[in-house]
Amino acid sequence: MTHRQFRPVRLPMYDWPEVASQTQELEAALTDEICSALAFAPSALEPWDPEISLYDLWTDPALLLAQTCGYPLTHKLAGKVHLLGAPHYRATGCKGANYCSQIVVAANSPFQSLTDLKGARAVFNGPDSQSGMNAFRDTIAPMSDGCPFFESVVESGGHLASMDAVANGGADVAAIDGVCWALAEQEKPGLANQLRVLAQTAQVPGLPFITSMHLGAETHAEISAAVSRVLSNPQTEKSRKRLRICGFSKLSLADYQVILDMEADARTRNYSCLA
Repeated sequence: MTHRQFRPVRLPMYDWPEVASQTQELEAALTDEICSALAFAPSALEPWDPEISLYDLWTDPALLLAQTCGYPLTHKLAGKVHLLGAPHYRATGCKGANYCSQIVVAANSPFQSLTDLKGARAVFNGPDSQSGMNAFRDTIAPMSDGCPFFESVVESGGHLASMDAVANGGADVAAIDGVCWALAEQEKPGLANQLRVLAQTAQVPGLPFITSMHLGAETHAEISAAVSRVLSNPQTEKSRKRLRICGFSKLSLADYQVILDMEADARTRNYSCLA
């Protein structure tokens, strides 16, 4: 693989318009540091197709670094990408590289406990989401008795859309990625103030940083070291603070086994689908 076949770092998972400039700054810093570590110039990189799908981005052989979700990592991307680790985030429910979801309801709703949600209307961002679906399913499964728990379950397409649905009365409850919830409190207080946290899901390793499987062990190690330097560098502190990033841990696929265990436990309870 030649240098011109590599592509710049992309961090698409929390790239809200409100923090787009900080995301771009961090992407550029990571790209520069990785290119320096691998001894070629950032100008040698090929740009991404702006219309590329997330799956095609994640599996591109020329990928230097991107962020995905733990559920795709353990499912559709299994054996197709190389895991480096996960950032640390400053957000309620986050500890080190771990994070959780916040189960939210409308601020003025009558719900006071998870059991009160029996027969409520749920919304989730997508079927391949750890935070919005798998963690939510894991939380509800022990109370389901193997039967549908909610009156209805609809897919929104994203955490912000799920929050909007609950705030506007289109749904009663959603499980929101803890970092998204912290960003909503920071960037969209008008929306966050219409909601309240009812419960937290179990913690799992956070949204992973991945790279191409085609680069080799030595290159993987160099990229990982470059990521660690950038995510602890005072020069990136301003952008990282806005993005709520405060560190990085190397992780293995074994660390993400908990996601598969959640899914397996729900199946043993005859609650294989969020319902």
